[in-house]
This record gives sequence, structure tokens and C-alpha cells, in this order.
Amino acid sequence: MTEISQARPPHYHHFVLLVWEERDVNGQHVTWRFSLQDAQKEERIGFKNIKELTAFLERWMKDSSEDNSEVLSPKEKIK
Repeated sequence: MTEISQARPPHYHHFVLLVWEERDVNGQHVTWRFSLQDAQKEERIGFKNIKELTAFLERWMKDSSEDNSEVLSPKEKIK
């Protein structure tokens, strides 16, 4: 059973998601595009499709969780 020795406040990170539709010269739908702007660093990352966007977010969450676990003292880590 997982035991947490001390409750910690949640870790928040803010992204601004931009979504737009690209159309051809006749106005017909071609594709959807996405970008995330990091609200803290003001960096913008573009994605060709939703699969790229979700892959990025999954990697980012995994890396962010690993980084946060390193700053916890041994008593605060999940046993």
C-alpha cells in the first residue's frame, strides 16, 4: 500500500493553448494546428497535430514529476 508521509500542495504550471484551423485557397478544412505558450518562460512550442501535442504533454508531466520528487526530503517521498 502506498503511504504519503506529509501532504504537499499541488504543483501548478500554466500553459496557454492556441488552436487554429488551416484552410486551403477554397476555404476547405486542411488541418488543425496547436501551440502551447509557457506562461512562466514565455516560450512557444508548435505542434502539427494533436498526437504531437499530447506526446509533448505526457513527456513534460513525466519529467516534471521526476524533477519534483528530487527536491523532496526522504521523509516526504512516497514509500
